[in-house]
Amino acid sequence: MQIRLENLKRDYGSLHAVDGVSLNIPSNTVYGIIGRSGAGKSTLVRLVSMLERPDEGEVWYGDKRVDNLSKKELIEERRKIGMIFQNFNLFSSRTAAENIAYPMEICRKPKDWIKKRTEELLALVGLEGRGDAAVSTLSGGQKQRIAIARALACEPSILFCDEATSALDPQTTRSILALIKEIQKKMNLTVVMITHQMEVVRDACDRVAVLENGKVVEEGLVSDIFASPKSAVTKDFLSNLTNVKESLVKLSDKAGHYTLRFSSSTTSEPIISLVTKETGALFNIVAAGVQYIEDKKYGVMVLDIGPDEETEKKAVEMLTKNGVTVERTLVEEEEQ
Repeated sequence: MQIRLENLKRDYGSLHAVDGVSLNIPSNTVYGIIGRSGAGKSTLVRLVSMLERPDEGEVWYGDKRVDNLSKKELIEERRKIGMIFQNFNLFSSRTAAENIAYPMEICRKPKDWIKKRTEELLALVGLEGRGDAAVSTLSGGQKQRIAIARALACEPSILFCDEATSALDPQTTRSILALIKEIQKKMNLTVVMITHQMEVVRDACDRVAVLENGKVVEEGLVSDIFASPKSAVTKDFLSNLTNVKESLVKLSDKAGHYTLRFSSSTTSEPIISLVTKETGALFNIVAAGVQYIEDKKYGVMVLDIGPDEETEKKAVEMLTKNGVTVERTLVEEEEQ
């Protein structure tokens, strides 16, 4: 189901938590919303999932406006939504299967249907035969799998994941993200992932919106955002991306003045050599590496350009003309 947000606003006193957000979230996709703490992402997901009403603006599910529904209509519409939270929110007094069954009981589904559906969901999340397990005996990853199964119990068309992997270790995070992507494809869900982790966006999402101070500062395909980030906050997220740092081969302890980002179409081209030949520029490469996003290669290179300012300027212009994103890096010498 497609989700459309039009000029959403939500204030808490003088705080503009969500400040004029408009987004078009396509159906049958995994859509990421990322921002630092306090950027407004958790408030936004509460508005989109109808847990709160906006002060201004509209929320549409498909061709139906949902932010202005009556209480009774709202309850009915929420049954189309599944929610996954950071801290699992499971009932410790219930078994794994009983946790999954809970929303179906609330919806007054037949007992036979609930039993069959619960068994199907346990198998779907890789916990077949663990229905009788007490919640206290489950690992963090298993608890989140039960939470995912519970969120899918009433066959929603939209799944919201609010920091769903923040409490998990990296290996478990990757397995949970892989599971969510698999389920999304099998069930044709619209999945909205709220996160502060760029690794989550890279590994799971098709599109992403970057939030800062309650506003969307950048939005687009994940592959495009990684290849050519526009906003300062996006560049900061990418510079601190754990797996990118690990994949970079550091050739010098010196800081480079430029960061070059190569898209999948330019990683195999001899662009550096061409620029050297045409401009006479000298490149001192400090670090370089390649990462994969959706099976496409994206290159990152940190370097200095010489031997003089005029040549440096020509080299930057030619790099940009050839599809390379060039970012000027503030190094220690310039800060002092």
